[in-house]
Amino acid sequence: MAFLRHGFAVPAMVVLMSGSAHAALTADQVWQSWKDGAGLIGLTINVATEANSGGTLTLNGLSIAPEDAPDPLTVSALTLTENSDGTVTITPGDAIGFQTGTAEEGGTAKLTHDGLSIIAREGDNGGIIYDYSAKKLDIAYDFTTPGFAYGEDETPEPGKDNGNFTFEGLKGSYSDIPGTNRVFSVALETAKLIYAINSDQPSFDSKSTSNSESVNLALAAEFTLPSTITLGEIQSPADFGTALQQGLQLKLNTTNGASTGKSSEKSMFMSFDMDMKAGPATADVLFNKDVFSLASKGNDGMEIVVTSDGLPAPAKITIADVEMNLLSPVMSGETAADYGLKLILGQLTLNDESWGLFDPNAALKRDPIDLALDLSGKAKVDWIAMAVADETGGEPVIPEPESLNITQAALKLAGAALNATGALTFDNSIGFPAPLGEVNVNLTGAEQLINGLISIGVLAEQDAMGARMMMGMFMVPGSEPDSLTSKIEFKEGFSIFANGQQLQ
Repeated sequence: MAFLRHGFAVPAMVVLMSGSAHAALTADQVWQSWKDGAGLIGLTINVATEANSGGTLTLNGLSIAPEDAPDPLTVSALTLTENSDGTVTITPGDAIGFQTGTAEEGGTAKLTHDGLSIIAREGDNGGIIYDYSAKKLDIAYDFTTPGFAYGEDETPEPGKDNGNFTFEGLKGSYSDIPGTNRVFSVALETAKLIYAINSDQPSFDSKSTSNSESVNLALAAEFTLPSTITLGEIQSPADFGTALQQGLQLKLNTTNGASTGKSSEKSMFMSFDMDMKAGPATADVLFNKDVFSLASKGNDGMEIVVTSDGLPAPAKITIADVEMNLLSPVMSGETAADYGLKLILGQLTLNDESWGLFDPNAALKRDPIDLALDLSGKAKVDWIAMAVADETGGEPVIPEPESLNITQAALKLAGAALNATGALTFDNSIGFPAPLGEVNVNLTGAEQLINGLISIGVLAEQDAMGARMMMGMFMVPGSEPDSLTSKIEFKEGFSIFANGQQLQ
């Protein structure tokens, strides 16, 4: 929607704050650095009037937008005041935001603040650091979209989307480090982040609301911008690859305390209300020409309660541990690089009312569900070349895995438990990866689970027979009742063995 298309506007103000600092900053130097920084990200910054008197620069009617864009971000006024300690105090006006489109299709986004203060000071290597704080900062949007008519004689009602994001006790800093490539860093801390989102789509008989509150949110981001290509010039996967080769990079770290939230959906298909609470969480992201990595972890668990007219009782889900790690090469070239996937869902439980929806007679064990996946290895991967080939219709670029380590692949569900470990290498000389190595699998409680699924009608007898035959082909009885084991070996010539018996 339009609000998202213009989402560059607020962060653009931050990125514009670039340039070289001096021993004692002046208001004109700060202002010039913003205008110089605009070109780095393909933006145009204009001002209706400017006046400098006694070390105070007053700017009225600022507008910031990509060149020739019809709907710029506007700032009613900015005052830059030189201080005796060599810093510059920046005071924004009350009216900050943008308006786009018409009453039938368009809307507004506005930023309001209480006590917003920005101090510019000299940083390392001739850069400028901006320290900011505010008692409260609000970002609100309100947009209208055309409705959908099912008949020629119908006049559809328009859709409405609006929301508000509030930061309480906000403080942080922004810095620009000049060099061959420019490094922009943002740090943010807020005692509380509150948001409320509403959507009303009469054409689809749908209304939704979402509210959330998180405490002690902190964010640290570092963005490296190449010196020879601007963001506005990145128009294709090939351009993006060029920017990566020249040093484009993103680092991001976030932490937050406890969160609570509510959401509601009312529609012709499904109506429900949901309450959620979660403990503290962390996330780290790194993206450059060599690697993409994402690591996130939730502490102290999560609880979700769903109520609906279609449910006889509230459904409650709790999770004790949540963790996900992703690692992938981006443009590995001819040398294989590390990849990995780690996923943990620990002690996922459903209340008895939820189990009762599909298993009223408790045919299945209602133990907590555990999922643990830990895979790693090396591979040749070039995601940019793959995107370029897809866009241009060129020869497909296929990833080449060289190894796979299955440190853990475990699932506990309804009394059954599956665990697998193993290590494989791959021969890519024939055009596709041929595996070599072995995987060891242990399974307990499978028969009990199959019988339970038959009892509740999820699995038919003939399907159960097929499942048992498949397990019989690949597995042998273990040392304990209702347990199975298997050793799967991958050998030269695409030979596959299960427990010493050749399958292929």
